[in-house]
Amino acid sequence: MAPLAPPLVSIITATYNRSNVLRYAIESVRRSTMPDWEHLVIGDGCTDDTAEVVAGAGDPRVSFHNLPENFGEQSAPNNAGFERARGQYVAYLNHDDLWFPDHLETLVAAIRDTGADLVYTPILALAPDGADYLLGAVAGERYDPAAAVPASSWLVRREALAELGGWRPYHRCYTYPSHDLLWRAWRAGRAIRMVPRVTVLAILSGTRAGVYATRESHEHEAIFARMGREPGFREARLARVAIAAAARAAAGPAGLRGLRAGLRRVLTALDVPPSGLRLLLRYRKKGGIIHDLRRRRGLGPLR
Repeated sequence: MAPLAPPLVSIITATYNRSNVLRYAIESVRRSTMPDWEHLVIGDGCTDDTAEVVAGAGDPRVSFHNLPENFGEQSAPNNAGFERARGQYVAYLNHDDLWFPDHLETLVAAIRDTGADLVYTPILALAPDGADYLLGAVAGERYDPAAAVPASSWLVRREALAELGGWRPYHRCYTYPSHDLLWRAWRAGRAIRMVPRVTVLAILSGTRAGVYATRESHEHEAIFARMGREPGFREARLARVAIAAAARAAAGPAGLRGLRAGLRRVLTALDVPPSGLRLLLRYRKKGGIIHDLRRRRGLGPLR
């Protein structure tokens, strides 16, 4: 029997014991308007029913591979996923994020049209208090390393990812491993472009205390259902974000642009990404943000 042809896109999801929300992430992929993909779900030493949930999708494009030991954050599972990936492009989806159906179609068209090494869309993040906001939005569509761009919105050329050496572990990063990878790509002169269309929705575990321990999933269930049945769901949420942003801009003082620009030049010379300064001042060591996130999520400390 001849081997299956490689898919256009390999999707990698790093996961650890959140099968209750992972099921919605997988189903959001399966709703995609672009069908030429494989979805590699990589367990970070999962001990719950993740394998059964993945198998329950009933889709041969979705597979589960569990690491023998828990690493504690997504860099190791993501690198393991890349070793298995067969696609021309690599996409990531965090296990608690959701894609709109046009996500892959939008990014594949953009990476072909622009010739960029990595393209991404802004993410609509749902805050616990209902004050939604955007992550990754920049002016002019060129990546700005001061922007927080979660991996769930990326599409990367596999050769570019290989040349960057994949994901560095948390203890080698001043910031999140995902931000570190984008920082290194930017420093290496890789072409990174924002696509001005929101195609990802995030329900961030770092802003919801103890969700790993309590296995909270009601938000995901409700939001996923609304994404499927309300045609104007995305537009209505984005309208709220735009109105709130306009109100803040009208009320706020002018920024200290010169001071910020000078500080960014100093940070770049020191190889510290903009997001790393705040985290360095707060935690005073590499990897501190990962330790703190695990505590907030109800997970144990790393070795």
